[in-house]
Parts: sequence; structure tokens; C-alpha cells
Amino acid sequence: MMAASYTSSERPAIGGSNTRVDSAGKVTGRTRYVDDLRLPDLAAAADWSPEAGVRLVTLAPELPGALELVRALTGRGVRVSLGHSLATYAEAQAALDAGARYATHLFNAMRPLDHREPGLLGLLLTRPEIVVGLIADGRHVHPALVDLVWRARGPHGVNLVTDAMGALGMPPGRYPLAGFDVIVDGHTARLADGRLAGSLLRLDEAVRNLMAFTGCALADAVATVTTTPARLLGLDHERGRIAAGYLADLTLLSPDRCVLATLVAGQVAFASAPGWQG
Repeated sequence: MMAASYTSSERPAIGGSNTRVDSAGKVTGRTRYVDDLRLPDLAAAADWSPEAGVRLVTLAPELPGALELVRALTGRGVRVSLGHSLATYAEAQAALDAGARYATHLFNAMRPLDHREPGLLGLLLTRPEIVVGLIADGRHVHPALVDLVWRARGPHGVNLVTDAMGALGMPPGRYPLAGFDVIVDGHTARLADGRLAGSLLRLDEAVRNLMAFTGCALADAVATVTTTPARLLGLDHERGRIAAGYLADLTLLSPDRCVLATLVAGQVAFASAPGWQG
């Protein structure tokens, strides 16, 4: 499990880690990391907190002990996400009642939507309390379903994510990932059997894709990667807006919505050309 983060005056800060406790891989074979899967364990999670670098934990609500872990973590200020799960609607509802407020990788490694047993997806598409994480690369989720999710949940209920793996930005080839060879073709990252192995998606590309798939406005698309995740993590008092008193974490976009520069705490952390070095 990932429970480490860092902050440094010399490099951009990672605000916290996302730890995963899931079941879908063991049940359906959909995960690459079966050896890393584990059951909810209150003792193992005893020191997880935002202060320790853990802000978000993903779990499958149908696992034994999951609801107790949801209550314990949310009581410490850790946000709990539902995902990598074959939960029924009732099991998902119980986790929502216990305090879960996010969903990891909507549609991926989840029970398909059924009109008689809507499962976890049925809950996530209809409940305004939950923010859903969505990989908008057009491959993890079909563009038509991205549009459906947008119509159901909108900018306050959707958080665009990338699930990008280490070969992002690298040329086509084979790359190692958790003991597996991943085949990268410039558009997708796949295992030898054809399963997706993360994405090659950049966040600015995800914003552009959302606009193309749904016809939404730039301001609404940007909200899914700024104000909505900041609110989810309880950081909306200092992040997610351009306003007096907020941290100067800024991204400058070109007219075609490509990144020109990124500032962290007012300092240039990335620039696409020398003229944007500050």
C-alpha cells in the first residue's frame, strides 16, 4: 500500500497518497496486482491520516470489515472511495451511509449496471453526495458513457483523473510495471493479453476530451480538476480557486487548452517554452 508523500521547497508538493483495499481483481481477474490486494484491517490502518500523508483510501465495500474501516478513516478526516468492487447496490449504500464520498475509476473493475441489480454503478450515477473519478481517455470509458455520466453528475460530481502509468510521455515500446511488461503504442498501455495497464493520459488532455465528448464549457471542465477535488479533500479553503488568500497553484493554458506553464505556490514548476519561465 502507498502511504508516503513528500513536500519540499525545491520541488512541487504531493498533497497525500491514495491507498487501495479492493476485491474485484481476486474475483474477476481484472487487476495486475493480485499479490497487493488485502482485506480491510483496522490495525494496519491505525496510523493512516491526512497528517501522515494519507488523504484518500479506496476500498471495496463488500469486503469483511469494510464498513468499520470506512467509519474509522472518515472519523480521522481521511476520505474513503469506493472502487475495484463487485458490490451490490445495498452494499454500496451501506458504505455511503458509513461515510464514503468518492468513487475510483468509474466503470472500471466494477459490476456492470443491471436494471434489476444496479450495483455500485447505480449508486454512483444517482447520488449527489458522491464525487466520481473518471478516466476520460476514450478507452477506459467509451465517450458516449462519459457523456451520460456528465449529464447525470455534472461538474460538481465528476473528478477527471488520468490513471497514467510510468511510460506516459515515452515513445512506443515495452516498459516494466510491477513485474509485468507493458506494451505502449503511443495511445494505450496494455499487458500482453490485451488488458489495459493504466493510461497514457495527461490531465490537460482529459479536460479537452471531456469538452469534446460532452460539449461542456471550459469552466465546467476545469472545475472537475480544481474546485471539485479540492472540495472533496477538504482543501477548498486554500486551493481550487483563483482568489485572494488562496495558494498560487496555477496552470496557464493556450487558446487550444494546452499547458503553457504550471505554478506551485507562485513558483514556476513547469514551462513549455523558455518565455514562460517567469
